[in-house]
Amino acid sequence: MKTAYHEFYKDFKCIADKCPDSCCKEWDVVVDDDSYIKYKNADGTFGEKLRSVMTIDADGDRIFTLNNNRCPFWNKDMLCDIYINMGENALCETCKRFPRITLDYSQFQEKILSLACPEALRLMLKNGAMDKIITADNREDAEPCDYDFSVMQLLLGARQKIFAVLKNTDNDIFDCLNDIYQICLKVQSEFDGISYKYAVITEDSFIKEYGQTVNLLLQLDIMTAEWKHLLTGASKYKPNKDDILKFREYIRNYEYEYKNLIYYYIFRYFLNSIDSYDVTECFDLTALAVKSAYILQMYKFAEKGSLTADDRHRIIGLYSKEVEHSYENIEFLRDIK
Repeated sequence: MKTAYHEFYKDFKCIADKCPDSCCKEWDVVVDDDSYIKYKNADGTFGEKLRSVMTIDADGDRIFTLNNNRCPFWNKDMLCDIYINMGENALCETCKRFPRITLDYSQFQEKILSLACPEALRLMLKNGAMDKIITADNREDAEPCDYDFSVMQLLLGARQKIFAVLKNTDNDIFDCLNDIYQICLKVQSEFDGISYKYAVITEDSFIKEYGQTVNLLLQLDIMTAEWKHLLTGASKYKPNKDDILKFREYIRNYEYEYKNLIYYYIFRYFLNSIDSYDVTECFDLTALAVKSAYILQMYKFAEKGSLTADDRHRIIGLYSKEVEHSYENIEFLRDIK
């Protein structure tokens, strides 16, 4: 079976205690069955601790009970006690894999990293990070596909057109969104046998929908105090002409980050349409991520007078952690579509 991934995928290394955030806090850690057996049979006081902090959550998953929103094995040095005491192979699958994501389409696989990891995000938002895809044979046999392969070919062809739009240096953020929207509507029309009207996406539309977008984000489940603080501050801000012009001039130097952001969402979610036959869902998810990043970065730019790369990236990473990685929030957005 062929597997496709970008260079940054193999370049990623966890920076552990140097990470400005951590996947060891705020998120539940699901313990898979094989790891559970290891932990159940672990010796000594460490084994006793492992067994004492495992519980079953409301969804029926076996998880570690968080301590002040921290994994009970994330120590004061911001390192993992399971890794230290039992070795890397003892980590549960959740911790071994994150932020690596495998997208399995039976006949082929694709791999990507998660934007919720600060180090992965840094690698993926680099200029040119999405340019080179490596294809390798992973020695696994392709499985029989339970989908219409001609539809998959249609989706792959449309996605390649989207990637070409993003690669065109003459296109700004809004050119990209509009061209991608048209491609998605064309595919959706083929699926549904009807024509869809096209609405132009502009910076003005982002600004007009500023309050509505922030309010929407505030309606979602919120995990971290940092995200809540950011959205609460943004809800009290009203964009003015001077701030808009200054931010537009500033962000022009970092349009490649937005193009990479769009690429990430398309690469990760577009082919899911093979099951749903709804490519507009992927576009809506992409557009909301871009709009949220744009208006929240504008707010912070107006507040601070400038932004660092860490400032820009933190907003994108928090959105991924709070919205993209929340099943409940994605379902909510799907329901209100």
